[in-house]
Amino acid sequence: MNPTSRQLTETALLIAVAVVIEFAFRILPRQPQGGSIDITMLPLIILAYRQGFLRGLLGGMIFGVLNFLLSGLALHWGSFFLDYLLAFGALASAAWFFRMGRESAVYFGLGILAAGILRFALHVVSGVVFFGEYAPEGTPVLEYSLTYNFTYMGPSIALTLVIGLLIFDRLKPLLDR
Repeated sequence: MNPTSRQLTETALLIAVAVVIEFAFRILPRQPQGGSIDITMLPLIILAYRQGFLRGLLGGMIFGVLNFLLSGLALHWGSFFLDYLLAFGALASAAWFFRMGRESAVYFGLGILAAGILRFALHVVSGVVFFGEYAPEGTPVLEYSLTYNFTYMGPSIALTLVIGLLIFDRLKPLLDR
């Protein structure tokens, strides 16, 4: 996995675009224990499509570290691991769908959905394990975590999917290696 200068530059640029998007969407309200509605996933998914699962995983994890350093909240090292490293690294799973249909908007969309759902699931696990104390009295921790994380992940996945599909035809030349 010796990356070329072009691959390193592309990775850095797509991570930088994700960071810029993260800051641009700060105008929207953020959740009290972290999380916000944004399309940060899109450049990281494009990275996975362009460079494959392993480089996409590494790029997502690098973004996760930067995201944590710039505005993160982790009550425990496990929360950092689940909410930042694994959750953003999981976006690389979209690359598996790309292998099934490189020219297909359907597979591109399925990749976005699968990667977003996997990221959501990791945030839910983190919420259950590390943020359960914030659940209102009488509310099951799993229900609280699902609801809390869906309030920002649901719209983020939908927004990323819609924008990704709207720009897919323009992205096609970029998706070719």
